[in-house]
Formats: sequence, C-alpha cells, structure tokens
Amino acid sequence: MNKILNRDLELKKVVLGTIIVIIGLIGLLYGPAIVSIFSLAVTSLISFRYVYGKNSLKKLFSKPVAPFKNILIYFFLNIVVSFAATIFLQNILKWDLSGNSAVEASQLSLLLILPFMILGEELFSIYFLSIFSSKFNVPIASLLSAVIFGLIHYSTYNNGNILHTLVHILLIQGVARLFFNQAAIKSNSIITSWTIHLLFDIVAILIASSFS
Repeated sequence: MNKILNRDLELKKVVLGTIIVIIGLIGLLYGPAIVSIFSLAVTSLISFRYVYGKNSLKKLFSKPVAPFKNILIYFFLNIVVSFAATIFLQNILKWDLSGNSAVEASQLSLLLILPFMILGEELFSIYFLSIFSSKFNVPIASLLSAVIFGLIHYSTYNNGNILHTLVHILLIQGVARLFFNQAAIKSNSIITSWTIHLLFDIVAILIASSFS
C-alpha cells in the first residue's frame, strides 16, 4: 500500500477521481439502502484505479506486514482513546452526545452490511491520505484525511449543537482515523485498517445496543 503514497499525481486525474469519490459519499449519505451500502466502496475503487493505475488495487490490498501485532496494538489504542474521550465529554463536560442510529437496526442485518460499508470508509479515507501525501508529508496527510473522516460523520452524530458535534466527531472519529491510517501504513495494507475498523465498530454497536 505504501507504494501509492508520496507519488506525483496528475491534477486532472486527482480532480476527477475526487469527484467520483464524492458522488459515492453522497450515495452513502442520501441514497436508498442498496445504494448507500456499496456506493462509497465502488466509487473509491474506481477512483484508485483511475488515479493510480491498474496495479493500484493490488498494492492497496497487499499482504499485511505483522497483521496480528498491528491489529492488536491499534485496536487496543483506539478502544482506550475512544472510550476515554467519550467519558470525558459525557461525564466530565456533561455534554449530551448523539449516538449512532444504526444500532437501532436489526443486529443481524447490520452485521451483514457493515463489512461493505466499513470497506467504503477505509477506501475513502486512504484515498484522501494518498492524494494529500502527494503534496504533504505522511503525518500531515494523515491528519487531513482524519479531519475529513470525522466531518463526514457530522449528520450521524449531530445533536443540534454545532460545537459539541464537531468536537465529538473530531475527537473520537477523527482520532480513530489516525490509528486506522497508521495501522495501514505500518502493515503496508488496507486490509489491516479495515479489520481494526470493523472490529471496533462491532464492539461499539454491541455495547451501545446493550444499553439501549
């Protein structure tokens, strides 16, 4: 995967590829269920293929380096930081945070579609990480992609207070993205970040469901 980072890119391809990815995001947020499940993954795959060439997907899904070690490390870090941030916002600042309405859906159906939706989010985020890395160093590129990842969750976690919602999604979803990005970079494969992201969301959904 790291072979697609820090590359010089054609501006025309980046612009068109980004438009395609945004169309997928619109499909995810506003399309009917059958569209929202697959739209971001499909358009992101198309964009990667277009911007980086025919071998880009093979590089993106390369065999992970030390997958179990990286999964354990970054899954644990994300769990600790996410729950610490949630406790801080809810119990110390006393903010009323909005939860993810997806937990209200059938758990079986949710668990069936979740891998595809998480894959779309991973491809979307790594796409922005990769194109930002063509202009900035990787840590800055990762931070920028994390901000975008956090912001796309605004409608999901909007509690009616703009400041509270922004802090929530940037501190929890945005920081989680930094861990996902680092896992992908360390293991040289999106497979690792996809696995961590999927495991984390399953745990979060099960915990939220148990308290609902």
